[in-house]
Amino acid sequence: MDESPEELAARCAAHVGDLHGVIADWLTGRAAPSAFDAFAGAHHAAFTMITPEGALVRRDDLLPGFKNAHGSAPELVIQIVGVRVVHADATTVVATYEEWQDGPAGRTGRRSTVVFERDVAAPHGLRSRHLHETWITRAG
Repeated sequence: MDESPEELAARCAAHVGDLHGVIADWLTGRAAPSAFDAFAGAHHAAFTMITPEGALVRRDDLLPGFKNAHGSAPELVIQIVGVRVVHADATTVVATYEEWQDGPAGRTGRRSTVVFERDVAAPHGLRSRHLHETWITRAG
């Protein structure tokens, strides 16, 4: 079934929003330990990430740190804005968005580019393959 660009954009926004909801719930401690599987399952086995500081993080390094961070930011609030598809083909979708976090350290912002692989078994049919984050400073 073909999907319109608007439907794909809505699917990407739902995926990014849901995943960051899981992240916020995990880090605030609201999520049950079983929620870790939702985070892990949203990432391809070969997932890589470039942090805002420029470090390369692989899935095998990301997951233990995330698991150990349960409840580490009880006041964290995450807002996702401006999800936009910049490329899509039969196997890959590339999207950008802004992520704003309010927590003990104040307000921080990231502009992110995510590469998804299409996967019917993944949430919203998308599995994160690569993420690149860059600090941004304007108010959200």
